[in-house]
Amino acid sequence: MKSVIDIPQRRRADTPNPNNATLQSLEKYWQALRHAQRIPSRNDIEPRQIDDALPHAFILQRVAPGVARMRVAGQQLHDLLKMDARGMPVSTFFAPESRDEIADLIENAFSAPAIVAVPLVSPGNLLRHELTGKMLLLPLRDAKGETTRILGALVTEGTAGSRPRRFQIAPDASIRQEPLTP
Repeated sequence: MKSVIDIPQRRRADTPNPNNATLQSLEKYWQALRHAQRIPSRNDIEPRQIDDALPHAFILQRVAPGVARMRVAGQQLHDLLKMDARGMPVSTFFAPESRDEIADLIENAFSAPAIVAVPLVSPGNLLRHELTGKMLLLPLRDAKGETTRILGALVTEGTAGSRPRRFQIAPDASIRQEPLTP
């Protein structure tokens, strides 16, 4: 039996992007693919059906427990990193202090499997503004029926600026973890 990693739930009323239309439409599309409550397959995804989300979207491939690489990455992800995100580990988007927790959340999305939504913040400084966002993780099956892929999106509010951005999990924010029936 698969185990679910216990990650403490955090609460805050002002969670960034609580009702983002891009994330809502992507999840609605993914939910529509869940015939008889099964987890959709990677081959079920039709990019033209998620046009509005494509700049923010990605597909992750599980490499090891808690480790996933970007197989597909939208233009907005390139703009955040200031380089092509394809082939990079998803941890590249995160500050070192958040990488262990994000690895646990990604592992939970794969192993539970579960829908995971994570509020994010990229702290500002004298030269740039704080950037808030949310990352949504939606599990996908591979050709063997295993949950080894994730359809996701990272949507931000604010201006990224001219230098690469790294995110932290927003402190005291509510992290959504919704286990699914495979």
